[in-house]
Amino acid sequence: MVNSIIGDRLFSAAVTPMRADESVDHNALGLLIDADLTRGVEGVYVCGSSGEGVNLAESERISVVETAVSAAAGRAPVVAHVGAMSTGESIRLASAAESSGAAAISMIPPLYYGYSTADVVAHFRAVIESVDIPFILYNIPQFTGRDISEGGFEELLELPQVIGVKHTSRNLYGAERIIQRYPHLSLINGFDEFYLPGLSIGAEGAIGTTVGLQIELFVALRRRFAAGDITGARALQARINDTVEAMVEAGVFGAAKYLGGKYSKPLGSCRRPLPELGDDALRSLDEAWDRLQQHIATTRAEEA
Repeated sequence: MVNSIIGDRLFSAAVTPMRADESVDHNALGLLIDADLTRGVEGVYVCGSSGEGVNLAESERISVVETAVSAAAGRAPVVAHVGAMSTGESIRLASAAESSGAAAISMIPPLYYGYSTADVVAHFRAVIESVDIPFILYNIPQFTGRDISEGGFEELLELPQVIGVKHTSRNLYGAERIIQRYPHLSLINGFDEFYLPGLSIGAEGAIGTTVGLQIELFVALRRRFAAGDITGARALQARINDTVEAMVEAGVFGAAKYLGGKYSKPLGSCRRPLPELGDDALRSLDEAWDRLQQHIATTRAEEA
């Protein structure tokens, strides 16, 4: 189960395109996913941080998953993030994702009320047991205030439906401890700028905001690492990080939509209160796009 869904796959953490009135643009989402898969992306993760999942209505999240599964058309697995503030909503989202044909579901812990670890485990367990598809725990402590790698989730990580942890954290020590304690799980890299460090401690695959933008660089880095060419892999990580840095400076989620639109069609702005990109940010991103195309061309020449 783990190898067929995760393995060393490179998943795009897809954005959710929006029209000027902030309604979801399903046509643009389908075109984006098709373009990503055509260029070599190996999986799609929807309604996560990049997809503004927590800013979407329940019905919107259900329809985004349906669109993603339809656009993927069996070419790659679709993982649906179903984390929500109530257990009931997460269960409904999980059930809808399963019915739509999603390969797995994923969740962040619930927020705001200062839940105990036992409360969070019970929440996760109720959602996991409501469906028959695999589950990926989403660890993103800078947003949730809770680091899964610090312990307390042992009974959850032993459940047969739990196949991995999406680790979007700079705590590589904690990630390595998860790998050692739960060797049956996939530790999935979540920070694109940590892809090589993640591989070095045993991470399998990646789910990232920039994977779709620079899949060529990720694939080449993976190949060089597997071949033992660490110097070459480090050069690829540096190229990946050039784009990551520019996007973070501009506003990473808006930047992901702006740059992703260059591969398909304009993807709109983020839903408020996430800010629109200013003129300076757009100019900076246009320059980053030009550098990215140079990096891709250089990498293709090296790999030929």
